[in-house]
Amino acid sequence: MSSKTINCVVMFADVAGSTAMYENMGDAPARERIGKALNTMISVSKRNKGRLVKTIGDEILVYFLDADLALMAAQNIQEMMEDNRSPETVGVSIRIGMHFGSTIHENNDIFGDTVNVAARVADMARGRQILLTQEMTTMLKTTALANKSRLFDRTMVKGRQEPVDVYIFAWEAESDITNMATVSSFTGLVSHIKKSKLHIIYHQQKIDIPNNNSSFVLGRGSDCELFVNGNLTSRYHARIENRRGKFIITDQSTNGTFLHTQEGQEIFLRREEFTLFGHGKISLGCSVIEQVPEEHIQYICE
Repeated sequence: MSSKTINCVVMFADVAGSTAMYENMGDAPARERIGKALNTMISVSKRNKGRLVKTIGDEILVYFLDADLALMAAQNIQEMMEDNRSPETVGVSIRIGMHFGSTIHENNDIFGDTVNVAARVADMARGRQILLTQEMTTMLKTTALANKSRLFDRTMVKGRQEPVDVYIFAWEAESDITNMATVSSFTGLVSHIKKSKLHIIYHQQKIDIPNNNSSFVLGRGSDCELFVNGNLTSRYHARIENRRGKFIITDQSTNGTFLHTQEGQEIFLRREEFTLFGHGKISLGCSVIEQVPEEHIQYICE
Protein backbone atom coordinates (compact mmCIF):
# COMPACT_ATOMS: atom_id res chain seq x y z
CA MET A 1 0.00 0.00 0.00
CA SER A 2 1.80 3.10 -1.28
CA SER A 3 0.83 6.63 -0.34
CA LYS A 4 2.12 10.10 -1.08
CA THR A 5 1.27 13.66 -0.10
CA ILE A 6 0.29 16.12 -2.81
CA ASN A 7 -0.90 19.73 -2.84
CA CYS A 8 -4.00 20.06 -4.98
CA VAL A 9 -7.47 21.52 -5.42
CA VAL A 10 -10.18 19.16 -4.22
CA MET A 11 -13.56 19.63 -5.88
CA PHE A 12 -16.92 18.14 -4.97
CA ALA A 13 -19.69 18.67 -7.54
CA ASP A 14 -23.15 17.22 -7.19
CA VAL A 15 -26.63 17.44 -8.63
CA ALA A 16 -28.73 19.73 -6.44
CA GLY A 17 -32.26 18.60 -5.66
CA SER A 18 -31.77 15.04 -6.87
CA THR A 19 -34.28 13.69 -4.33
CA ALA A 20 -36.99 15.90 -5.80
CA MET A 21 -36.04 14.74 -9.29
CA TYR A 22 -36.63 11.11 -8.32
CA GLU A 23 -39.97 12.03 -6.78
CA ASN A 24 -41.14 14.14 -9.73
CA MET A 25 -39.73 12.18 -12.66
CA GLY A 26 -39.63 8.63 -11.38
CA ASP A 27 -36.58 6.49 -10.65
CA ALA A 28 -35.52 5.49 -14.16
CA PRO A 29 -35.81 8.90 -15.92
CA ALA A 30 -34.21 10.70 -12.97
CA ARG A 31 -31.35 8.23 -12.79
CA GLU A 32 -30.73 8.63 -16.53
CA ARG A 33 -30.77 12.42 -16.28
CA ILE A 34 -28.43 12.43 -13.27
CA GLY A 35 -26.12 9.90 -14.93
CA LYS A 36 -25.74 12.13 -17.99
CA ALA A 37 -25.03 15.10 -15.74
CA LEU A 38 -22.31 13.14 -13.93
CA ASN A 39 -20.76 12.09 -17.23
CA THR A 40 -20.72 15.70 -18.37
CA MET A 41 -19.04 16.86 -15.16
CA ILE A 42 -16.43 14.11 -15.40
CA SER A 43 -15.71 14.88 -19.06
CA VAL A 44 -15.32 18.63 -18.43
CA SER A 45 -13.07 17.99 -15.43
CA LYS A 46 -10.80 15.69 -17.42
CA ARG A 47 -10.53 18.22 -20.25
CA ASN A 48 -9.19 20.67 -17.68
CA LYS A 49 -6.68 18.10 -16.40
CA GLY A 50 -8.78 17.07 -13.45
CA ARG A 51 -8.40 13.56 -12.08
CA LEU A 52 -11.53 11.71 -11.07
CA VAL A 53 -11.26 10.03 -7.69
CA LYS A 54 -14.76 8.55 -7.48
CA THR A 55 -18.46 9.12 -7.88
CA ILE A 56 -20.61 9.06 -4.75
CA GLY A 57 -24.26 8.73 -5.67
CA ASP A 58 -25.10 11.98 -7.50
CA GLU A 59 -21.71 13.55 -6.69
CA ILE A 60 -18.19 13.43 -8.10
CA LEU A 61 -14.89 13.94 -6.29
CA VAL A 62 -12.09 15.31 -8.47
CA TYR A 63 -8.69 16.84 -7.79
CA PHE A 64 -6.60 19.28 -9.83
CA LEU A 65 -2.96 20.26 -9.60
CA ASP A 66 -3.71 23.72 -11.02
CA ALA A 67 -6.15 26.11 -9.30
CA ASP A 68 -6.95 28.09 -12.46
CA LEU A 69 -7.84 24.96 -14.41
CA ALA A 70 -9.96 23.74 -11.50
CA LEU A 71 -12.00 26.94 -11.44
CA MET A 72 -12.31 26.96 -15.21
CA ALA A 73 -13.62 23.41 -15.06
CA ALA A 74 -16.20 24.44 -12.47
CA GLN A 75 -17.29 27.36 -14.64
CA ASN A 76 -17.52 25.18 -17.75
CA ILE A 77 -19.68 22.68 -15.87
CA GLN A 78 -22.12 25.40 -14.85
CA GLU A 79 -22.18 26.86 -18.36
CA MET A 80 -22.96 23.49 -19.90
CA MET A 81 -25.73 22.83 -17.39
CA GLU A 82 -27.21 26.24 -18.25
CA ASP A 83 -27.41 25.39 -21.97
CA ASN A 84 -31.15 25.04 -22.57
CA ARG A 85 -30.51 23.68 -26.07
CA SER A 86 -29.54 20.36 -24.54
CA PRO A 87 -32.51 18.38 -23.15
CA GLU A 88 -30.07 16.55 -20.89
CA THR A 89 -29.50 19.66 -18.78
CA VAL A 90 -33.08 20.91 -18.40
CA GLY A 91 -34.04 20.91 -14.73
CA VAL A 92 -30.51 19.98 -13.60
CA SER A 93 -28.48 22.36 -11.44
CA ILE A 94 -25.04 21.68 -10.00
CA ARG A 95 -23.48 22.88 -6.75
CA ILE A 96 -19.70 22.92 -6.43
CA GLY A 97 -17.32 23.28 -3.48
CA MET A 98 -13.52 23.58 -3.73
CA HIS A 99 -10.50 23.87 -1.46
CA PHE A 100 -6.73 23.89 -1.98
CA GLY A 101 -4.33 22.15 0.37
CA SER A 102 -2.32 19.08 1.22
CA THR A 103 -3.88 15.64 0.68
CA ILE A 104 -2.84 12.05 1.13
CA HIS A 105 -3.06 10.12 -2.12
CA GLU A 106 -3.40 6.41 -1.52
CA ASN A 107 -4.82 3.58 -3.66
CA ASN A 108 -6.44 5.98 -6.13
CA ASP A 109 -8.22 7.82 -3.32
CA ILE A 110 -7.47 11.05 -1.43
CA PHE A 111 -7.75 11.76 2.28
CA GLY A 112 -7.12 14.50 4.80
CA ASP A 113 -8.26 17.86 6.08
CA THR A 114 -8.39 19.39 2.59
CA VAL A 115 -10.97 16.83 1.51
CA ASN A 116 -13.05 17.49 4.62
CA VAL A 117 -13.00 21.25 4.07
CA ALA A 118 -13.95 20.88 0.40
CA ALA A 119 -16.88 18.66 1.38
CA ARG A 120 -18.05 21.23 3.94
CA VAL A 121 -17.85 24.03 1.38
CA ALA A 122 -19.84 21.94 -1.12
CA ASP A 123 -22.53 21.39 1.52
CA MET A 124 -22.90 25.16 1.84
CA ALA A 125 -23.46 25.67 -1.88
CA ARG A 126 -26.84 25.78 -3.58
CA GLY A 127 -27.62 24.85 -7.15
CA ARG A 128 -25.70 26.90 -9.76
CA GLN A 129 -23.18 28.12 -7.18
CA ILE A 130 -19.42 27.67 -7.11
CA LEU A 131 -17.90 28.14 -3.66
CA LEU A 132 -14.20 28.09 -2.87
CA THR A 133 -11.98 28.81 0.10
CA GLN A 134 -9.68 31.75 0.63
CA GLU A 135 -6.73 29.37 0.39
CA MET A 136 -7.74 28.57 -3.16
CA THR A 137 -8.22 32.21 -4.15
CA THR A 138 -4.62 32.91 -3.20
CA MET A 139 -3.48 30.22 -5.66
CA LEU A 140 -5.24 31.77 -8.67
CA LYS A 141 -2.83 33.17 -11.23
CA THR A 142 -5.39 34.61 -13.65
CA THR A 143 -6.56 38.06 -12.58
CA ALA A 144 -9.91 37.70 -14.34
CA LEU A 145 -10.71 34.62 -12.26
CA ALA A 146 -9.60 36.21 -9.00
CA ASN A 147 -11.70 39.33 -9.69
CA LYS A 148 -14.85 37.23 -9.98
CA SER A 149 -14.44 35.82 -6.48
CA ARG A 150 -15.87 37.61 -3.45
CA LEU A 151 -16.31 36.81 0.22
CA PHE A 152 -19.49 34.80 0.73
CA ASP A 153 -19.53 33.40 4.25
CA ARG A 154 -17.47 32.03 7.12
CA THR A 155 -17.92 28.55 8.52
CA MET A 156 -16.51 26.21 11.11
CA VAL A 157 -15.16 22.83 10.05
CA LYS A 158 -14.87 19.88 12.40
CA GLY A 159 -11.32 19.49 13.62
CA ARG A 160 -10.39 23.13 12.98
CA GLN A 161 -10.22 25.83 15.64
CA GLU A 162 -10.43 28.79 13.26
CA PRO A 163 -13.32 29.44 10.86
CA VAL A 164 -12.86 29.01 7.11
CA ASP A 165 -13.49 31.98 4.84
CA VAL A 166 -15.63 30.91 1.88
CA TYR A 167 -15.80 32.82 -1.42
CA ILE A 168 -18.39 32.67 -4.20
CA PHE A 169 -17.29 32.68 -7.85
CA ALA A 170 -19.50 34.68 -10.23
CA TRP A 171 -19.25 32.40 -13.24
CA GLU A 172 -22.00 33.93 -15.39
CA ALA A 173 -20.79 35.88 -18.41
CA GLU A 174 -22.89 38.92 -17.51
CA SER A 175 -21.33 39.26 -14.11
CA ASP A 176 -19.01 42.18 -13.49
CA ILE A 177 -17.68 42.27 -9.96
CA THR A 178 -14.34 44.02 -10.47
CA ASN A 179 -15.51 47.12 -8.62
CA MET A 180 -17.99 45.33 -6.41
CA ALA A 181 -18.57 46.43 -2.84
CA THR A 182 -18.78 43.59 -0.36
CA VAL A 183 -21.01 45.57 1.99
CA SER A 184 -23.09 48.61 1.14
CA SER A 185 -22.14 51.90 2.77
CA PHE A 186 -25.62 51.95 4.29
CA THR A 187 -24.63 49.04 6.49
CA GLY A 188 -22.58 51.29 8.74
CA LEU A 189 -25.55 53.54 9.38
CA VAL A 190 -27.51 50.77 11.02
CA SER A 191 -24.76 48.57 12.40
CA HIS A 192 -25.91 49.24 15.94
CA ILE A 193 -29.46 48.03 15.24
CA LYS A 194 -30.07 44.33 15.82
CA LYS A 195 -33.36 42.88 14.66
CA SER A 196 -35.03 39.75 15.99
CA LYS A 197 -37.34 39.05 13.08
CA LEU A 198 -37.89 39.90 9.42
CA HIS A 199 -41.35 39.73 7.82
CA ILE A 200 -41.60 39.04 4.08
CA ILE A 201 -44.94 39.64 2.34
CA TYR A 202 -45.48 38.53 -1.25
CA HIS A 203 -48.84 37.95 -2.92
CA GLN A 204 -50.90 36.22 -0.24
CA GLN A 205 -47.88 34.89 1.63
CA LYS A 206 -46.47 36.29 4.86
CA ILE A 207 -43.26 34.65 5.98
CA ASP A 208 -41.51 35.36 9.28
CA ILE A 209 -37.74 34.88 9.18
CA PRO A 210 -36.23 34.55 12.69
CA ASN A 211 -32.74 35.75 13.51
CA ASN A 212 -31.45 32.18 13.68
CA ASN A 213 -32.13 31.74 9.97
CA SER A 214 -29.06 30.58 8.05
CA SER A 215 -30.21 31.35 4.52
CA PHE A 216 -33.49 32.37 2.84
CA VAL A 217 -33.35 32.31 -0.96
CA LEU A 218 -35.60 34.22 -3.36
CA GLY A 219 -35.87 33.22 -7.01
CA ARG A 220 -37.62 31.09 -9.59
CA GLY A 221 -35.93 27.86 -8.57
CA SER A 222 -38.42 25.30 -7.34
CA ASP A 223 -36.44 24.78 -4.13
CA CYS A 224 -36.23 28.48 -3.18
CA GLU A 225 -37.78 29.51 0.12
CA LEU A 226 -39.71 32.22 -1.76
CA PHE A 227 -40.67 31.34 -5.34
CA VAL A 228 -40.79 34.43 -7.55
CA ASN A 229 -41.53 33.79 -11.21
CA GLY A 230 -40.54 36.23 -13.93
CA ASN A 231 -38.51 36.58 -17.13
CA LEU A 232 -35.93 38.73 -15.35
CA THR A 233 -35.72 36.57 -12.23
CA SER A 234 -32.77 34.21 -11.83
CA ARG A 235 -33.22 30.74 -10.41
CA TYR A 236 -31.45 31.70 -7.20
CA HIS A 237 -31.75 35.46 -7.44
CA ALA A 238 -31.01 36.77 -3.95
CA ARG A 239 -30.29 35.48 -0.48
CA ILE A 240 -31.28 36.83 2.92
CA GLU A 241 -29.36 35.78 6.02
CA ASN A 242 -28.95 36.97 9.57
CA ARG A 243 -25.46 37.95 10.66
CA ARG A 244 -24.91 39.11 14.21
CA GLY A 245 -28.51 40.21 14.55
CA LYS A 246 -28.71 42.05 11.20
CA PHE A 247 -30.65 40.84 8.17
CA ILE A 248 -28.52 41.13 5.03
CA ILE A 249 -29.73 40.63 1.47
CA THR A 250 -27.17 39.54 -1.15
CA ASP A 251 -27.79 39.72 -4.88
CA GLN A 252 -26.49 36.72 -6.82
CA SER A 253 -28.41 37.23 -10.06
CA THR A 254 -27.92 38.24 -13.67
CA ASN A 255 -30.18 41.32 -13.66
CA GLY A 256 -29.69 42.59 -10.12
CA THR A 257 -31.91 43.26 -7.12
CA PHE A 258 -33.68 46.57 -6.44
CA LEU A 259 -34.71 47.87 -3.01
CA HIS A 260 -36.99 50.78 -2.16
CA THR A 261 -36.31 51.96 1.40
CA GLN A 262 -38.73 53.63 3.80
CA GLU A 263 -37.03 56.96 3.01
CA GLY A 264 -38.03 56.55 -0.63
CA GLN A 265 -34.54 55.84 -1.92
CA GLU A 266 -34.00 53.08 -4.47
CA ILE A 267 -30.91 50.89 -4.06
CA PHE A 268 -29.55 48.72 -6.87
CA LEU A 269 -27.51 45.66 -5.97
CA ARG A 270 -25.37 43.77 -8.47
CA ARG A 271 -23.36 41.06 -6.72
CA GLU A 272 -23.52 43.27 -3.60
CA GLU A 273 -24.97 43.18 -0.11
CA PHE A 274 -27.29 45.50 1.78
CA THR A 275 -28.44 45.53 5.39
CA LEU A 276 -32.23 45.63 5.62
CA PHE A 277 -33.70 48.03 8.17
CA GLY A 278 -37.12 49.55 8.82
CA HIS A 279 -39.48 48.58 6.04
CA GLY A 280 -39.43 48.71 2.27
CA LYS A 281 -39.88 46.82 -0.97
CA ILE A 282 -37.77 44.39 -2.99
CA SER A 283 -37.98 43.82 -6.74
CA LEU A 284 -36.07 41.09 -8.56
CA GLY A 285 -34.60 41.97 -11.94
CA CYS A 286 -36.18 45.40 -12.50
CA SER A 287 -36.76 48.68 -10.71
CA VAL A 288 -39.40 48.80 -7.99
CA ILE A 289 -40.88 51.80 -9.79
CA GLU A 290 -41.19 49.86 -13.05
CA GLN A 291 -42.58 46.74 -11.36
CA VAL A 292 -46.33 46.34 -10.93
CA PRO A 293 -47.27 46.74 -7.22
CA GLU A 294 -48.66 43.20 -7.05
CA GLU A 295 -45.16 41.84 -7.68
CA HIS A 296 -43.46 43.89 -4.96
CA ILE A 297 -41.89 41.90 -2.15
CA GLN A 298 -42.45 43.83 1.06
CA TYR A 299 -40.10 43.54 4.03
CA ILE A 300 -40.49 44.69 7.63
CA CYS A 301 -37.71 44.46 10.21
CA GLU A 302 -38.58 44.44 13.88
